[in-house]
Amino acid sequence: MENKAWIAAAGRLAAYACAVFIAAVTTVFAWRGTLFVATADAWAYVATFLARYYAGTLSLADFFAKRNSLDHSQPLQKVLLLVYARCFDLDFAFEALTGIAFGIALIAVVVAIVRADTKGQPRAKTVNALTTLGLTAVVLSLNDDGVFSWSLATLSLFYPLGIALMLAFAYRCVERDQPFLLAAGTLVACLVLDTSAILGAAAIVVLIAFRWRRLASTRSPARLIAAIGIAVVLYVAGYALAFPALQSGVTTSQRFDQFFGHAGEAWKAIVVPLGAVVAAPHRIKLLHGADAFWTWLVPAAVLIAAGHLWFWRDIVRRDHSRLAFVAAGLMLFFYATLAGIFWARVPRYGFDYFMQSRYLVFYMLQLVAMLMVAASNAARSARSSEPFAAFAASVVVLACAALVYGRHLTTPSNIDFNRMLDAEAIALAEDPAHVPSDCPINHLTLCGWVPSVRIATLDLMRREQLNVFSPRFRARHDLPPLPPSLQVPPAAR
Repeated sequence: MENKAWIAAAGRLAAYACAVFIAAVTTVFAWRGTLFVATADAWAYVATFLARYYAGTLSLADFFAKRNSLDHSQPLQKVLLLVYARCFDLDFAFEALTGIAFGIALIAVVVAIVRADTKGQPRAKTVNALTTLGLTAVVLSLNDDGVFSWSLATLSLFYPLGIALMLAFAYRCVERDQPFLLAAGTLVACLVLDTSAILGAAAIVVLIAFRWRRLASTRSPARLIAAIGIAVVLYVAGYALAFPALQSGVTTSQRFDQFFGHAGEAWKAIVVPLGAVVAAPHRIKLLHGADAFWTWLVPAAVLIAAGHLWFWRDIVRRDHSRLAFVAAGLMLFFYATLAGIFWARVPRYGFDYFMQSRYLVFYMLQLVAMLMVAASNAARSARSSEPFAAFAASVVVLACAALVYGRHLTTPSNIDFNRMLDAEAIALAEDPAHVPSDCPINHLTLCGWVPSVRIATLDLMRREQLNVFSPRFRARHDLPPLPPSLQVPPAAR
């Protein structure tokens, strides 16, 4: 008996150690392999948001401004952008680390929910250790390194964390029949999470409706749903009043042309999100070529689809609990996100846009939800060992996959790419009026700007010593010193 206890304790320790190792590998990769040189959307934020900050004209509205109605306001990310600019030379490696911290926080929140649900159960301690390992292997997986080589995508881990907290808070309000508090929480979530909160609110409404009969005996589900609806309407109406000139980047004709003109590709909207959590399209392309996409994605999608059927079969049979509410809410949010991509992005970019690396932070939520339910079942399997064995085996597979993915990734190519972007940015800064023909415009988007805006943006970054124009930034990432023509005189600092 004592030997069994020691074996169980050693197994738990091994699970936690493996989780820490996976998290450490991903963190190191994010720090060394991310695009720490300003790239893509970062230049637009510098030219608008940071320019207003340094000019002293920044207002509260700037934190919620969008480029168009299909964009995201991202107020928290803009606050963090100010922190990076003020404290870290606008080094986007720190943005990547912040995203990792959000991912770890998501793992901690979900593990806490599982721990509370399994408290006092026969296999609770072992299940909690395995849950920690499984969630780490999913949330911080290098299955698609694109999530962690672009800091803005890494920072998007904030959204799953926010939705998990939103769902946990909503459950508390529903259980205590507090519609006013639910409305206030929903409104705050909308302000911070923008459209993601609206999708989360829709998931909560579905969950309340699903448990209508049970809730109606002691609470007022209609009032709870009305509270959510009022909060969302207030946010949407308030935003429309604050930004009346905001236009959509996609016309109705574009939507219908894409939907009906490419209806034969609509199956990608299901196969890619389901299969990508097992084998990311980017990884398949690197290892086997683009021709092998569907050879890998279709079987993976079938496997995950079976998991969805199992998940909802279990949820329907379950009693109302916080774990079931949050797990089902995360799964519904995943579905709503797919609908959002379908509506907002497919009309402009086509169905292949579902393969974008950054969407993996949302696709992985389906596995998070499944792991939550599987953990709950495994902890309660006192008489039968089958649920526990299935759960443990699944976690081991996920952990092995995460270890393999991390093993085959190296950072030298990413560092070389950063050095290339740095050289191009420096060359552009030395003669901002003329754009080199080989300028990587997808990354250095200011290459496509009008000269006056490009010159003003580069002058701002040089004057404030931001990103590649900061000596500390260059020393931190082993970049060569700035050429004399771009160095700021000591008196001007």
